[in-house]
Amino acid sequence: MPLVLTISGFVLLFLGGEALVRGSVSIARRVGVSEIAVGVVLVGFGTSAPELLVSIESALLGHADLAVGNVVGSNIANILLIVGAAALVMPISLSPGAGQREAIVVLLATVIVVGFSWFGELEFWHGVVMLAGLAAYLAMAWCSGGSDWPDDEEEAEPMPHLGRAVLYAGGGLGLLVLGADLLVEGAIEIARKFDVSEATIGLTIVAVGSSLPELAASTVAALRGRPSVAIGNVLGSNLFNLLGALGIVALVMPVRTDAPDVSLAMLAMLALTGCFVALVALRRVSRPIGVLFLLAYAGFVWMQFSIHGTP
Repeated sequence: MPLVLTISGFVLLFLGGEALVRGSVSIARRVGVSEIAVGVVLVGFGTSAPELLVSIESALLGHADLAVGNVVGSNIANILLIVGAAALVMPISLSPGAGQREAIVVLLATVIVVGFSWFGELEFWHGVVMLAGLAAYLAMAWCSGGSDWPDDEEEAEPMPHLGRAVLYAGGGLGLLVLGADLLVEGAIEIARKFDVSEATIGLTIVAVGSSLPELAASTVAALRGRPSVAIGNVLGSNLFNLLGALGIVALVMPVRTDAPDVSLAMLAMLALTGCFVALVALRRVSRPIGVLFLLAYAGFVWMQFSIHGTP
């Protein structure tokens, strides 16, 4: 039964995230919202909605370890698994200056969150600071006229009627809520059945499940010859996970971060973010690096279960 709940949660999160992204972008275009707003909806809220809802659901049920593990694990999966898969499909080459601002902001946000967690607990005021930082970034992006990512040719896709787009978005959100509930319930049962810590489950199984929308979007972008979109997707998603999802969780309840598995994962996330920002600056992620990323992620998952598996 726990496995059925978990797989069902994965499927609903994937379908819900896809529907929410399609509906939200269509609504934005129909009502004439600016391109930066479309980008924020697509990259930020759309693909990070599973992480947000899974973390909030976990926190409300009193499973803070699962919530913080989901956010940290998702960010690690975004870098190693998603960028690695995208680079394996198509080597990633960026134009000069592409993603520089976003990369710096993500690195700064990671340093701040890891710094907060170093004291052993994320408290209410930490959440306020994180959400204020996210709001400040969005305001900066809006006022500066959008991202520094190069404009891609929009594909000629017929836009659905506004009413249908609203149904897509609303239905997607409903599927996300249901999927998050099933995934959290299944993950908790798996942790109890196999005597594995909730943080480890959050860092691995739940993290991969909630990152499915990012994986789908980035892989499709790479297959369509637009691998740079994968980089923007990861940067935007990681920023929203850190400042948005984790910030809201800290508002809901204090989050302990002094568990060995969480502390080490935080440091791993910081180191990987630094490496990822360096690759963005170098403007290229080759296939060998993609393979290395995928192997590193397999090693990370193995380490979590072999060293930090038990509560």
